[in-house]
Amino acid sequence: MAKQIAVIGLGRFGSRVARTLHQMGHNVLAIDSDPRIIEEHRGITTYPVQADATAESVLHDLGITEYDIIVVAISTNVTSNIMTTVLLLSLGVSESNIIARANNRLHADTLRRLGIEKIITPEEETGTRLAHTIFSQELREYIALTPNYGVGMLRSPDHWADKSLRELGFSGNRDRHHVVVLALRRDRNVILAPDEDERVIMGDWLLLAGTDEGLETVVQDH
Repeated sequence: MAKQIAVIGLGRFGSRVARTLHQMGHNVLAIDSDPRIIEEHRGITTYPVQADATAESVLHDLGITEYDIIVVAISTNVTSNIMTTVLLLSLGVSESNIIARANNRLHADTLRRLGIEKIITPEEETGTRLAHTIFSQELREYIALTPNYGVGMLRSPDHWADKSLRELGFSGNRDRHHVVVLALRRDRNVILAPDEDERVIMGDWLLLAGTDEGLETVVQDH
């Protein structure tokens, strides 16, 4: 299901997040103060808007509180990044709906004191990886192999315990979602190319490969 996402700050990181989410079928409000950058994002994001996100009235007029997720990706000005985050909170946006980019540890600590739960540093995640994990706390370490195909780790939910991969719909080379189970990670052990009759144990991680649409469906269904 398409989500409403706002990305504030369209530098290299923010641009990659916005473009990837748009390619995944989500509605993306892309905000930047630079008109040249906004022109570059016409057609590759849903609503590219030139605006100053450090003005509370601007955020209010854009209906920012109606968005499911807001990514504060401003990287050139730490003060603007923090001010925008504060304004979002003052407008009533939940801390859990904000993802903020931090330039360094001090910046990250400041965001944590504001109550932000998801903080991204350039060393930790790429924009593409963030886009694919933004709606799932279970899908980790996503790596894009092509524009619409990638690999990621999925933590098995409790209700998968003691069920075989076949029973869970992962049968043959590809399951019904066109996703391949490459391996199972169980504690410190790894089972490569697990058999269809291999039973999942609580706490297992599955290494999955498939189309972005297929991976997203598996995550939503799980």
